[in-house]
Amino acid sequence: MCCTQGKQGDRGKVGPPGIQGPYGIPGLRGEKGETGKSGVEGEKGMMGFPGPPGGDGLKGIRGLQGNAGQVGPKGEQGNIGPPGRRGTPGLPGMPGLFGEKGPEGITGLPGPKGTRGPPGLPGAPGPPGTSLNLTLTELKEFMYMSDRPNYNLIRTLLESLQQELRWFLDPPEGTKEHPATSCLELWLARPNFTSGMYYIDPNQGSPADAVLVYCDLTTGGKTCLFPQQSQVPLRAWLKDSQEDSFHWLSSKEGGFQFEYTQSSVVQMRFLRLNSNVASQNITFTCQAGSGQGAKERDIKFLADTRRQSYVGSLHDCMPSEALEVGAQQSVFQFETSDLDLLPIRDLALYGTSDLTDEFSFTVGPVCFS
Repeated sequence: MCCTQGKQGDRGKVGPPGIQGPYGIPGLRGEKGETGKSGVEGEKGMMGFPGPPGGDGLKGIRGLQGNAGQVGPKGEQGNIGPPGRRGTPGLPGMPGLFGEKGPEGITGLPGPKGTRGPPGLPGAPGPPGTSLNLTLTELKEFMYMSDRPNYNLIRTLLESLQQELRWFLDPPEGTKEHPATSCLELWLARPNFTSGMYYIDPNQGSPADAVLVYCDLTTGGKTCLFPQQSQVPLRAWLKDSQEDSFHWLSSKEGGFQFEYTQSSVVQMRFLRLNSNVASQNITFTCQAGSGQGAKERDIKFLADTRRQSYVGSLHDCMPSEALEVGAQQSVFQFETSDLDLLPIRDLALYGTSDLTDEFSFTVGPVCFS
């Protein structure tokens, strides 16, 4: 049978949906996707109700002690109690031991000046003085140098004459109102005066600055100035020393430099100008029950210039039972025509703590003559 191919017609209308088919088999699980972004923070919720109280915690470590508080006010004084009964008297004590004999004390200052006695009988006439044995013409020639007067000689003669007239008309009395230039002048003007405390005015100015000194009128009129503290205390001065060197007493605890009767620099200068010799003694003393042994050490004495020193040697103190022969004291005597060296101002011993015994010094007056 022969047929011809026809032409496709138009598409028809869509039919109604068919019945749902059966579910298919579940597919495999897909890969985990990426984490999404955080969302926006939500609004703060309301505070919840308070929870129940918790249990007791562990005991903590003890803290540091606090600062002391302020002192409280004083309480009221209590009532005074009744007096107790008087006790029975005790038995008498045993008699004490005899103490050791103390060191010999230093010579005290002279007592006050006594009342002036009645004038004595006139003394025998003295020997005639030396005479120049010059005639008036020779004296005139002696008082002139070539064609002009010898003023130095004339001035010396007038001053000597004035001094003699002053002694004759108004001799010094050694008082505050009428002092002498020195003890030598007082000895010459008042030969009947005895040794004692007198006022001198070496610069012969106003008597307001006159100095009270001791005049030794038995040996030609010595002018003596006493130290303000003459006794250096008895103690072991070198016990705490550490270095082998000189140790000045003024640098030790309780030590001091030697000061003398208050006088100005000017008065001391004129006193030295009116003197020829100065002298002074210083005494070294061991403690009771000891003496001086054979061991020596150097000692220095500081001069008044404070730039020069006297140097000597001193025997150490030792227990007396260990000594065969030994003196209790050593006396250092100073005498010089260089008057600027006296009085002594300080002293120094050489050594360390090996000198443990106690010793002392007694500083005597400085005398000018």
